[in-house]
Amino acid sequence: MEKINGDSFLGQFIKGVITTVAVTLVCVLAFALVLSLTSLGDGVIRPVNQFIKLASIFCGVAMSVRGEKGFLKGLAIGFVATILSFLIFGLIGGGLSFGWTLLIDVVCGAIMGGLSGAITVNLPNHR
Repeated sequence: MEKINGDSFLGQFIKGVITTVAVTLVCVLAFALVLSLTSLGDGVIRPVNQFIKLASIFCGVAMSVRGEKGFLKGLAIGFVATILSFLIFGLIGGGLSFGWTLLIDVVCGAIMGGLSGAITVNLPNHR
């Protein structure tokens, strides 16, 4: 079996997806703890969760993408990480709900990943 090189497209992709999902899980669990300890209204949950998802994608892409084709690498990472996060949280929550919200989340995740990748590979000292 061939070892996956961390500098290859596949290596960067796997590292980015794992990092994104891990950051998302930690942040959502921390936010759930904050919600259980405070009396924040229900109107706060959706925007904060969306921010957590997008910020996690940026972190995962920024920590993993190097070299050329940052937009495509980031797009793939954002797309797959969003779907994987949806599946994990659906299993944890006990149900999966497919609909327009999921489609919008996947599109936003992919776009955020693409933009993050394009920005990341063009930063000085990040190649």
